[in-house]
Amino acid sequence: MQVPCWTGFRVEAVLGLARAVAPGGTVEPAVVYRGRVYTLGAWGYRDTREVMLENPPEEFEQLARRVASSDKGLPLAAVRLLAPVEKPSHVVLVGLNYRSHAEELGIEPPPVPELFVKSGNAVAGPGDAIILHEPGLKVDAEAELAAVLGLPGRSMSLEEAAEAIWGYTVLNDVSARREQLESGVTQWWRGKSRDNYAPTGPLIVPRSLLSPARGLRVVLEVSGERLQDGDTRDLIHPPAALVEYASRGTLLEPGDIVATGTPSGVGHARSPPRYLQPGDVVVTCVSGIGCIANPVVKDY
Repeated sequence: MQVPCWTGFRVEAVLGLARAVAPGGTVEPAVVYRGRVYTLGAWGYRDTREVMLENPPEEFEQLARRVASSDKGLPLAAVRLLAPVEKPSHVVLVGLNYRSHAEELGIEPPPVPELFVKSGNAVAGPGDAIILHEPGLKVDAEAELAAVLGLPGRSMSLEEAAEAIWGYTVLNDVSARREQLESGVTQWWRGKSRDNYAPTGPLIVPRSLLSPARGLRVVLEVSGERLQDGDTRDLIHPPAALVEYASRGTLLEPGDIVATGTPSGVGHARSPPRYLQPGDVVVTCVSGIGCIANPVVKDY
C-alpha cells in the first residue's frame, strides 16, 4: 500500500467525489471516475457540499457519466487533490471504537461512544504536512474510516443517520500524546486539534459502493513500517450509530465528518512507543477508497 509521495495519494475507488486544483489554479469540486478527474465548476458547482446535497449517492454515477461524456478530464497523476471538504462545521471522532484497540490499551470499551471534536483548521489534504509545532509533543497517527454527511440533521433516528451519510473517506487522527495524556487532565481538544492534525482524502466514495459491516481494511504505515492493519468488522459502534449519537441535540450539516475510530497498533501503545519524527512519511489507507500520504515536518 505504498503511495508515491510526489502525488500524496493513491485512489482505489472507481467513482468518488473530490476537491481538485483545476487547470488555471482554481479549486473546484470534481468527479473521480475510472481513473480520470472531471472538475465541476462549469456545471455550476462551487463546493463538494452542493454536489452531495443535489446528488444522492445512489445517483452520483449518473452525474459522473454525464460529465465524462462531455469532457475528456485529466489523469489522476496530473491533478492535485485537496481535502474533500474544506473546513467542515464539525469533525467528530470517537475513542476506543475497535475491540482490538481497547484490548491493546487494556481498557474496557465505554458503553456509549466516547466522542470528541477537532477544529476545521485541523483538516488537511493528501500530501499536506503533519506539523511538529514544538519539541517533545509525542505526536502519533491513527488510521480511520470516516463518514461524510450529505444531509443535515439534528437528533436523528438511526435510519435518518444512515441516510444522512453520503459516503466515506480516509482520515488520519494525528494526536499530540503529551498534551492529550500528560498534562494532568485528559486534553482531547488540545492534543488532537492543532493545525493539520486531521489529514483526509483522497476522495469521498458514495456509501452505495462500500460496506463497513462487510469489512474494509484500515492500514497505517510510517516510513514503510506497517503499524496498523485492521478491519471495520471489528468496530464496536457502526458509522450510523455514531452519527445518530453525535446528532443528539446538535445540528450536523452537509460536509461534516464523523470518523469511526482506529484499530490496534498505534505508536503510543507500542513498546517502546513509536512517535512521528521529522522526515517520516505517514501513509493512511482504507480499502475501496485509497491512500493519502503526509510528510512530517518540524516548525520549531
